[in-house]
Amino acid sequence: MSAEIHSVTEANRVGARAARRNDDRRGWMFTVGSFTAVALILLLTPGAVNFAAWSHVQLHADFTPLMLAPLLTQLHVATVTVALVGGAVQFALPKGIAAHKIVGWIWAVAMFSTALISLFIRELNHGAFSPIHLFSLMTIVGVPLAVWLAKTGRIASHQRAMRGLYIGLIIAGVIATAPGRLVWDMFFG
Repeated sequence: MSAEIHSVTEANRVGARAARRNDDRRGWMFTVGSFTAVALILLLTPGAVNFAAWSHVQLHADFTPLMLAPLLTQLHVATVTVALVGGAVQFALPKGIAAHKIVGWIWAVAMFSTALISLFIRELNHGAFSPIHLFSLMTIVGVPLAVWLAKTGRIASHQRAMRGLYIGLIIAGVIATAPGRLVWDMFFG
């Protein structure tokens, strides 16, 4: 009987290792896919890679462009701000405590809301979707996936997914500083 229990226990360990390897592969595929998408977005977004425009830049803060922007854009900036700050706090918090879970849910809702709202903001490409909307789709899929990974105990994959989503948020923010975009007008224009 104990040989059977040992055999079942060993099979469970082998199965758990195989599941972790599969999670690791999926995590790496997601990461490589994300960076490939980011590179394509940067190359295909008009003005995103315009280093010449930065040569005469002076930093200032003028929130008039934000106040004059459509309500959806203002809401998008608000959810992005919550996600940026919440993500930074989340990385600093000890993992697994109540505060981590609360801030994590706030961050997940902010990220998901940011992505949904952005689908309706299309000024960049004359009313059509632009390459930056790929970040929206990645986020709409990635946030629920990352939450599911945490709920099913796949913590390493959850952490990779959350890091990838936050990096995507940072990159989208960098793209938002392109000349002629709202962030450019607020801080550099």
